[in-house]
Amino acid sequence: MIFRNLFVFITLLTTVLAKAQNNETVLFSIDEEPIYAAEFIRVFQKNKDIVVEEDHKGFDSYFDLFVDFRLKLKQAYELKLDTILSYQNELKKYREQLIEPYLKNEESSEFLIKEAYDRTVQEVNASHILIRLNPDAKPSDTLIAYNKIIEARNAALRDNSFENVAIKYSEDPSVESNGGNLGYFSAFSMVYAFENAAYHTHVNQISLPFRTRFGYHILKVNDIRNSRGEIQVAHIMIKDIPGDSTFAQNNINDIYNKLNQSGDFAKIAQEHSDDTSSAKKGGVLPKFSSGKMIEPFDSIAFSLKNIGDVSKPFHSNYGWHILKLLDKYPIQSFEILHDQLKSKINKGGRSNYVQNSLAIKLEKDYEISENLEVLSSFHERNEEEMKSDKKLLTINDVIYLAKDFYIFNLSKKNKIVGELYIEFRNEKIIDYYKSQLENTNKEFADIYQEYKDGLLLFELLQKNIWEKSETDSVGLRKYYEGNKSKYSWKKRGELTIASCTSLDKANWVKKYLDNNKSVEEIKSLMNDGATIHVLFSSGTLEEGSNKLPENFIIQKGVSEIYNEKDHEFTIIRVDQTVPVSPKKFNETRGEVINDYQIYLEKLWVSNLHEDYKVKINKRVLKRLKSQYADL
Repeated sequence: MIFRNLFVFITLLTTVLAKAQNNETVLFSIDEEPIYAAEFIRVFQKNKDIVVEEDHKGFDSYFDLFVDFRLKLKQAYELKLDTILSYQNELKKYREQLIEPYLKNEESSEFLIKEAYDRTVQEVNASHILIRLNPDAKPSDTLIAYNKIIEARNAALRDNSFENVAIKYSEDPSVESNGGNLGYFSAFSMVYAFENAAYHTHVNQISLPFRTRFGYHILKVNDIRNSRGEIQVAHIMIKDIPGDSTFAQNNINDIYNKLNQSGDFAKIAQEHSDDTSSAKKGGVLPKFSSGKMIEPFDSIAFSLKNIGDVSKPFHSNYGWHILKLLDKYPIQSFEILHDQLKSKINKGGRSNYVQNSLAIKLEKDYEISENLEVLSSFHERNEEEMKSDKKLLTINDVIYLAKDFYIFNLSKKNKIVGELYIEFRNEKIIDYYKSQLENTNKEFADIYQEYKDGLLLFELLQKNIWEKSETDSVGLRKYYEGNKSKYSWKKRGELTIASCTSLDKANWVKKYLDNNKSVEEIKSLMNDGATIHVLFSSGTLEEGSNKLPENFIIQKGVSEIYNEKDHEFTIIRVDQTVPVSPKKFNETRGEVINDYQIYLEKLWVSNLHEDYKVKINKRVLKRLKSQYADL
């Protein structure tokens, strides 16, 4: 037992000494400037589940990446980018935003319930740009994402069209169909950070960057209106067919005519809707509020007035639709929704802080003294005393003078002195807390340093990588010519796809295709007025396209019958095959730019290694690798 206790003691002591040693141990140096093991350990442990791979390759790769990052940072500081006024102003703004999560404090549940209700009855229409980033992203990826959202915001401030900037930068897949416009939404529709940014941004203004679990965002508020509540609809959808601009429209019109004849919306949805998830339910969708659906689906759904009303066919980016209104759910009173909102708040991650309650909590940790005689001069309106340099409030070692409170008063109206002083006092307590965060909260200090470094490198990255890849047309073309083999089309086919509602119909369609009958001839033989048994699409597709059956091999002729979904049988006729061939520059410019940026960065990093002397403490690196790579 004595031996066992001694062993535990030695193990704990070794761990403590190792941590203390790491805080002061130099891992490597750049031109004699030390980089400590503690910094590397912190960022590596944060991301070890991502970067550690078999045979320690992840550890080595991550270390190399960390060295490259510090080299870039070294160059940025030597160029004195941290002294640029725009950098300092932007950093100051971002620090304020970064501090917000650290200002959380438990506050009245009623306050949050009322806030949620007020936002429930008001809908915001906003467009956004998203740069994706995992919540546990490594610092280098965080830096890249942050730099990109800053670049996007700068572009949005310059460009009158937020949509154009969103299409260029946003990594939200829906941007291709909505140009970044999310439509109308209210409380609980978005993550809280996004909701807050939307409700705190004025109409036609662009927010500062903010982070959610999806990544970094900026948004522009387009409009605010009273909420329209929720509705429930059923729908029928016919997907667009590439290369055939009329097929889907003709099909939906046939369905609409059939609806007018039989009126059985659910049955027709089951048989014909391309939205398979809702078709089996008769087309019924869950109830939704504004902003949950794309336009014009959203506006047409809410335009239906009476239960049972059916819309005329309309087109969206996904195809053609018909809607039937099933029910309406208007916003209820605050009293009725009170408990429901409270439940949502208790289960959600909404912020819980109020400035006054936070200040009351913080002041217990500080030495605070007040000069009530000086304060009385404000009650008495003694101008000389009010503008004096006499001490009014002291928070630890920070002193605020009478004139500071006087200036504070100038920006406030319609408040008595006592209320103003409480507001002033609480604000200064929180200001002091915020000013000391780097010293009192290591997590904040680490994150803030990451942002400082990221923002610092922005201009350097833009100059060395982003701008050059966009403007250096000669270099871009030269890179393409030197790497043509990377950019090739897969085997392609000029083909026609027939989709049938039953195996019996599919057998007939295959027979007609084998006999070289035209699409129009087959449609006239197979379809019976409003009853559609076969749908056609045609175009040129690559092997592996998601529009083709899995493992479909492109070869000239008529295929077998494929049955990948219930009530959907597919036959494909390949008229011509197009062999593997290189892509022209204008067909792959986006890919080339992306690869050229990677090439430029590698070249840049190589030059940094030549310009600066990196000296690695191999003994320490070896110890860290054995200590942390297998955790």
